[in-house]
Amino acid sequence: MRQRLSFEFPANTGILAKIGEIAGDVGRKAGFDNVEIGDVQLAIDEACTNTIIHGLKKDPSRIFRLIIQWQKNEIEIQIHESGEPFDPNATRDPDLKAPLEERPIGGLGVYFVRKVMDEVEYRNDEKGIKILRMLKRK
Repeated sequence: MRQRLSFEFPANTGILAKIGEIAGDVGRKAGFDNVEIGDVQLAIDEACTNTIIHGLKKDPSRIFRLIIQWQKNEIEIQIHESGEPFDPNATRDPDLKAPLEERPIGGLGVYFVRKVMDEVEYRNDEKGIKILRMLKRK
């Protein structure tokens, strides 16, 4: 049976540890092993960090909604926010073979999320809310 949690968090990086704990608890309930839970925690941390810093400009008066749904062997995470427009589909994968000093700072978050999750989807709803949906299967 599919279960669901929904939270509203302020755009403050101080809440990232709590979000990681929630993801770990849900991962265990869904039957994931520690490596899979680590992947989910990495993805949710990267996505929420980008939301807080880039989308909501670290303004703690602004909030985002985090929805986590799960059933055995599957976790779906959604982040809903009304911040700055951003299309992760327009970002290119980083050149990991380039020397470190030639690589731009940042830009790995979207790459990591795509690598560790089975599905990553980004859309805007009819009210202009940005929705990032990530799915991980065992």
